[in-house]
Amino acid sequence: MSSPELDEIDKGILLALQGDLNNTPEPYAQIAGTANISEDDVIQRITRMQGEGVIRRIGAMIRHIEAGIGHNGMVVWKVEPSRIEEVGQILADFPEVSHCYERHPFGALGATLFTMVHASSERECRDIVGRMSEKTGVKEYEVLFSNRELKKVSMTYFEET
Repeated sequence: MSSPELDEIDKGILLALQGDLNNTPEPYAQIAGTANISEDDVIQRITRMQGEGVIRRIGAMIRHIEAGIGHNGMVVWKVEPSRIEEVGQILADFPEVSHCYERHPFGALGATLFTMVHASSERECRDIVGRMSEKTGVKEYEVLFSNRELKKVSMTYFEET
């Protein structure tokens, strides 16, 4: 499979998308103005690049501490392989979960599912994890709380030349 051809406008859009978008109902308007094309053209180019696999997804990164959600816990769950899909879907459906990943068995526990749970306090986080455990029936887990945020930035995949 050959690599898609990207023109300078596509590259400018990619450069803008890997940074922070403005908090506005029309986040692509500024990109359009910078590229000197219409907002519809920006959206069409993004859609095309998604179809070509250049862009896999566009997601929001919430600065949870600034939003008043100052406690987060990475929960490592030991789940039998036959239940990964089922349990993973249940855990991912909790609104307090921002990430849910399957991994190879990890650590002394042999954890295979990992979730990031966000709450306003450690107690609330533990309560949420308790509800998650009850709903899934998974009793073997560990909550790893963050002590300090050292880095939180969007990835840079494309540099301005």
